[in-house]
Amino acid sequence: MTHRLLKYRTVTLVLCLVCFSVSPCQAAASVFAETAVILFYIKEYAAREDVDSYSELATDLKLSSRIVDYHFINDRNAFFDREGRRKFNVLILPGGEPYRWFEKMTGTGITCDGVKNILDFVSSGGSVIAVCICSPSMFSTRQVWINPNLPQAKRGQWKRTNAWPGAFQHFCGVHAFKGTLRGPQESNRPYPKTRFLPIRMNPDHEIVKEAKLPPVIHQLVVGGGSIFPDEGQPLEVVGWFPNNTPAIGVVPYGKGRIIMSNPHPNITGQRAEYWREKVTTVHASRWGWTTRMIEEGKAEIQKDKDPDGPEPDLALSRAMLSYAYKKAAQSRDQ
Repeated sequence: MTHRLLKYRTVTLVLCLVCFSVSPCQAAASVFAETAVILFYIKEYAAREDVDSYSELATDLKLSSRIVDYHFINDRNAFFDREGRRKFNVLILPGGEPYRWFEKMTGTGITCDGVKNILDFVSSGGSVIAVCICSPSMFSTRQVWINPNLPQAKRGQWKRTNAWPGAFQHFCGVHAFKGTLRGPQESNRPYPKTRFLPIRMNPDHEIVKEAKLPPVIHQLVVGGGSIFPDEGQPLEVVGWFPNNTPAIGVVPYGKGRIIMSNPHPNITGQRAEYWREKVTTVHASRWGWTTRMIEEGKAEIQKDKDPDGPEPDLALSRAMLSYAYKKAAQSRDQ
C-alpha cells in the first residue's frame, strides 16, 4: 500500500511538472491558487525594487506572495475559479514604463482580456496597490505629464508638457478612476529626479490610524503624480504632497479598491540608495540627461537623505498592504 501511494504521488508530481512546462498559462491557476499577494513584473520596464520590497513586506505580514508576468494577468483562470470566486486578495503593480507592458504597444504583454481580469478582480472585492505615477495612471481617464516624452527629452525639450489617456483607456477603452494623474512634482523635474519629500499623512484615514503613523513621513518620490478626481469621483486621501495635492489615495471600484501610492515608501535604506543611483545614471541617460545633468543629479542625491529614516516608511507600506489584504479578505468572506 505504501509503495503504491508513493508511486501515485510520484506520477502526480511528474504530471504537474509536465503540464506546467507545456502550458504555463493553464498551470497558473493551480500554482497560484493559495497565494495571498500577486506581484506583477516585466523585465526592464518595471521597478524590480518595488516588487522585491513588497514581497518582503508580505513575508513580514505572513502573507504568501508570487511574482508573475503578463501571461498570468491574461489568464482568467489565474484570477477566478470555476464558480467565479477570486483566488487571491492583493495585486501589486510597480513603478516603471507601463505603456511598454501592453501587447498593443510591444506585440507581447497585457491584452484587453488581461485588463478586464484586473478590473473584474477589483470589482469583485480585490485590492490593488498601484505604485508611482505609472501604475495609478493606468486606471485613470487621463494623465498629464509635466515633462517631455522620451523623444522630446532626447532632443532637450525640457519645458514640454504632454497629456494622454490612461493606459487602460488608451488601449482598451475602459477606466476605473474618473480623474487625472498629474506629475512629476515640481521638485522632481526633469524626470527622473529622485527626492525624499515630506508627505503629510491624513490622521483620520484607517491606514494611518491603525498603524499609528507620524503626521509627516519623508518618502522617496520619482515621477509621482498628484491625484485629481473628477467631480463625483470618490477618493479617500491618505497623504498629501507638500503642495497639498493628494499623493496617496484609495479609489473605490465595485466592491474593491485601488490604493494609489505615488511615492515609494516601500523603497528604503540601502535599496533606496542603490535604486536612486541607478535611476539617476542609467535611467536618466535613457531620458536624455546629459553627462553634466547626471553628475549634478548624483551630487544632489548625496545631499538629499531621508531625514526620518526607513522605519516610518516601512510602517506605512506595511499598513497599506495589511489594509489591502484585510479589506479584500473581508469582501471574500461576505
